[in-house]
Amino acid sequence: MKFLFVSAFLTLLLIDGFAQPKPVKKPVRQAPAGGYTITGFLKNAANRKIYLTENAFYKSRQQSDTTVANAKGQFSFRGKLDEASFFSIRVDGKTGPQYFFLENSPVTITGNADSLWAIKVAGSKEENIRQKVQQLMQDTAIGNRFKRAELKYTNARAINDGVAMQAAIKDRQEVVAQELTRVKKIISTYSNSAVGVNVLSVLINMGDVAGADSLLTLMESNEIGKTLQARFFRQQIDVMSRLNIGKMAPEFAQTDTLGNVVKLSSFKGKYVLVDFWASWCGPCREENPNLVQTYQTFKNKNFTIFSVSLDNNRQNWLNAIRKDNLTWAHVSDLKGWKNDVAQQYGISSVPANLLLDPTGKIVARNLRGNDLNKKIQELIQ
Repeated sequence: MKFLFVSAFLTLLLIDGFAQPKPVKKPVRQAPAGGYTITGFLKNAANRKIYLTENAFYKSRQQSDTTVANAKGQFSFRGKLDEASFFSIRVDGKTGPQYFFLENSPVTITGNADSLWAIKVAGSKEENIRQKVQQLMQDTAIGNRFKRAELKYTNARAINDGVAMQAAIKDRQEVVAQELTRVKKIISTYSNSAVGVNVLSVLINMGDVAGADSLLTLMESNEIGKTLQARFFRQQIDVMSRLNIGKMAPEFAQTDTLGNVVKLSSFKGKYVLVDFWASWCGPCREENPNLVQTYQTFKNKNFTIFSVSLDNNRQNWLNAIRKDNLTWAHVSDLKGWKNDVAQQYGISSVPANLLLDPTGKIVARNLRGNDLNKKIQELIQ
């Protein structure tokens, strides 16, 4: 899933942070009554193809349209949406794309094709809200506090200073709590918008499923709670609530790289990191060196990793395992985002993971890097 905003210290950028499925092309040439009309002018886009693509992580089929700018760089799109949705615009041969909220209203796009990041989108109330919330989410002060707490912990750990380590952990917890409070306030302020619904993704990925559930329940008393996006989050939250910390991880089985069926229960008696990833997921590949280090550190201390891939190309999957030196158990049904285990576990973004104790009970979710190492070290002592 890609998210619309930056969570200050977690840097959960919609555009670059998480991978999502490619949209299915569905031309939208006509503009039925009540639809949208995009009128655009982009300098340096003369006679170039312009691509308009829906990027709604909660849809399996998404709209896509293409047109050609005239000699003056003018272009237009027409169509109709069931609800406000997130789109991207790209110019053939130019760096991009740029993302914005589109709804059924007259919209204008102006700027320069050589700097799509700076284009102006006017006419969409949801896009206006998105821009406001984007600014609110980018709180560098909180981000800097989090970085200082992390550095404090790293330095304390290097000299085995337990008191300083605990102080750093406390600082980090305070920053996380402050960030959660701030994000909830933003969602409450814009709770009747598609943008507000989208920010629930930040709470979920910070582990506050209960907070997201409470806010979504309020939204469901209004029309915004009946949208596809809100329904998607309701389904995800309900699944994740059954997979809260302290609950037993449901059994599953899939085929490994050699064609053998491997069950989750076969790892009982060990701490297991159930890791969801894919070869095409940039953030997953970036995290893999950290997982390799974690595995090497704890593999002889009753710990292992069990990876579930959301790939749909077997060779790409195998090549990534080999290239990234991932020497633990791997399974996949090669159904991509429709992976049976991913759906069973409510996985809508990768990387994602659950840490299980030797009985199969969930003890942590979505820990990475130092956070994962700290938790494992705490458990095996």
